[in-house]
Amino acid sequence: MKKFKKWYLTLATFGGFIGVVIGTFIFNDGDISSILGAATGLLIIFLINLIYVKSKKGNTPEIDERTRNNTRTYYAVVGNIFMGVLFLALTALSYAGESAVSLSYLWMFVIAYMLISGIGALVVSKR
Repeated sequence: MKKFKKWYLTLATFGGFIGVVIGTFIFNDGDISSILGAATGLLIIFLINLIYVKSKKGNTPEIDERTRNNTRTYYAVVGNIFMGVLFLALTALSYAGESAVSLSYLWMFVIAYMLISGIGALVVSKR
């Protein structure tokens, strides 16, 4: 099992691919488009994992304690800032007389949070 440790991401993705294939044939009458999408995702994850495995040299850890603490602090701050902005925006909309907010706007905010926090965490982890 030790030699498969580096390939867990690809193995987990392969398990998801098998689930998509089984689910497609059970619930979707064999529609090939979802299987092709899952195969594309599997290929992308495999290539990323292959590059990671081939580029890792030596026994040095990928991240140290300082990087881990910086990333943890970043996520704590960014999450609170986004929640504060969300509550301020909802308060302003309520004050302006809006009684309902479309879910699509809330989902756009959530996706923007994931995108910005992910890119920021990448920058913080490289410093």
